[in-house]
Order: sequence, then C-alpha cells, then structure tokens
Amino acid sequence: MKVRKPRNLTELNRAGLLYSRAQEAWLKGRARSAFRLFLAAARAGEDGAFGIVAQFYDRGYGVRHDETAALRWYQLAYQHRRTDSGAANNMGCIWRDRGKLVRALRWFQRAVELGDADANLEIAKTYLRRGNTPRARPYLRKTARSPWATEQSKQEAGVLLKKMTPKKGEPSGPKGRPRSASARVRAA
Repeated sequence: MKVRKPRNLTELNRAGLLYSRAQEAWLKGRARSAFRLFLAAARAGEDGAFGIVAQFYDRGYGVRHDETAALRWYQLAYQHRRTDSGAANNMGCIWRDRGKLVRALRWFQRAVELGDADANLEIAKTYLRRGNTPRARPYLRKTARSPWATEQSKQEAGVLLKKMTPKKGEPSGPKGRPRSASARVRAA
C-alpha cells in the first residue's frame, strides 16, 4: 500500500479532487467507482480518505470484504489523524470479533480518550464477553449517563444494566452485590 504526502499545492488539489469525485460516485450509488476514487485519493495523500477506504474494506462496499486491509487503513487513519476516534473504535470491533479482547480493549480505550462516548459500551460488552460483569457495569453506567453517547447506545446500556440487577426477593451476590445475569439463571 503506497501512500505519500502531497509535495505541493498541485498534488494536494489533485488528492482533494479525487476525494470530491469519490463522494459524488458514492452519492450516485456507484460503490465500486467510489472505492477506486477514495483509494486513489488516499494514496495521493488525502487524510480524510484513509478511514473511508478502511470502511469500504470492512463492510465490503465496492470491494471484497477484507478485515486485514481494513485494519491497515484504519491504522493509517489513526496515525495520520490522531483525532480519529472512529478508526480506533472500528479497530477495536475487528479485534474483538477476532477474539483478541485485550487488544480490542486498548483500541476502545483510545476511542474513549478521543471523545467517542459510545466506545464505553463496547468496552462493557467486551468485559461481559469475558464474563467480567463487575468491570462492565461502570462502563455501562457511563454510556447510559453520557450526554454524548447515541440514544441507541444509551438504550442498549440500560437494557444490559437491567439484566444485571436482581429482581425483588432474588438472592444477591457476595458482599450484597447483585448477582450477574448468568448467575441469576444458574440460581433459578
């Protein structure tokens, strides 16, 4: 993958023009053309195209789905634009889906540090996947209470928190803490 920084204004304008043409192709529903143009723009040094190329590979828009290529382009997006919380979050999702939970948590933390409040939900779900309900709970609370998280993430966090809360008359876990949802099922 060859990416270079524009050396002069002409090259910078060319990269921007490729990016604009890619957006037009995408809006017209021409995913394959859009991908090729976004890729050309990224290779010409248009930073904004890196994450878009990654998403095309990640979701298989106009190109064959390729998680490895998606990770490389998300990494470039993150390196070139240290403010790209979406790239960090998406890398976390790929690593989580591959079962590399420690690596996934690292990327989700970076996304949170860059202002992605929804990444707290991903951290919580990763801890839940590992069976670590106590570690998941604070991240679910952060998501549910955050003014910057999406409504969908807030609702999902609320549902997961409710599943962790024991019903009346149900025994609680050690030290008076509510049992996890899985422990509640075993106790029944």
